[in-house]
Formats: sequence, C-alpha cells, structure tokens
Amino acid sequence: MDPLLREVLDEHQLRRLVHAYCRAVDRGDLDALRDLYHHDATDAHGAFPGGLVDDFIGGLAAARPHLRSMQHHVTTVNFAVNGDTAEGEIYTVATHTLIAGARDVDVTVGGRYLDKYGKRDGTWRISERVIVTDWARVDDPSPVEFGHPITRDTPRGSPGPNDPSHQFFSLLGLR
Repeated sequence: MDPLLREVLDEHQLRRLVHAYCRAVDRGDLDALRDLYHHDATDAHGAFPGGLVDDFIGGLAAARPHLRSMQHHVTTVNFAVNGDTAEGEIYTVATHTLIAGARDVDVTVGGRYLDKYGKRDGTWRISERVIVTDWARVDDPSPVEFGHPITRDTPRGSPGPNDPSHQFFSLLGLR
C-alpha cells in the first residue's frame, strides 16, 4: 500500500479510537471503554485511580453513582505513526457534573491526553495514556439550569443505559 495512504488510514483509525473513548466514558459504557485499551495498558489520571487500565476503569465504576453527566470534547490532535506503534497528543475540554448532596458541582478541565498506541492483530488500541491538566474551573454550585424554553422539554443525557442515544441509534453499532 502507498505509504501516504497507509498513514491516512492509520490516523483515521486513531481518531475513531479517540472519539470512541469519549463516547464510552461519557455514556458510562465501561465494557466498550475497556475494549479500547490493550489488556496490559496503563492509564495515569492524576489522583484518580490509575496504573493498570483495569484500576482506572474500576475507579470510573465506583464514581458513576456520583456523576450526573460528562462530556469530553476533542479539539486539536497530533499523531505520529511508525509501523504498528503510534503516539498522539490529544487536546480536550472535559466537563463533569458531580452530584454533591443537595446540589451539583461542575468541574471543567482543559487538558491533553498523551497517548501511545499499538496495532495488534490489525486493530489500534491505547497502550499508555497520561492525562495533563492545563487549566480547570470548578463551579460550586453548578449554574446549569434546565428551565429555559430552549432546554425545558429536551431529553436529558445520562452516563448509563438510560441515555436517549441508546434507544435512538440503530446504525452506529453502539452498545
């Protein structure tokens, strides 16, 4: 295959991997999330449980009852591919609405994923991820308000199987 075409295809698959991560973590689909990592991968999320990817996913499972919503937005991506290994610097803005007793708290983080990927058996997966925080904002209590006519009657997203996307889509192959 032409080397430039191979690079374009690899980068496309890596972008799909990064976007699949965002959807899986935001929707709380931990099985889909686990499938995006190699079995021996590591993930360092600061003070959040990290190390082996299974520790990170276990920490997410424990945090789910305290999460009202999450959205991970990918902005700039830079990939370097060398055969069956690759690296990526992925810029993100992630919003987290946490349930804190009688109120919600919003934590918005601007940062980057420093990723290493491996292609095994023809499939790219994350081998190593380190989270870098460039800035963060905490709104306590949350200023989110759903009473405005633009949002009042819209379905509410959730990090779990009750999210409207699970009933809506039939072609995206989502769990």
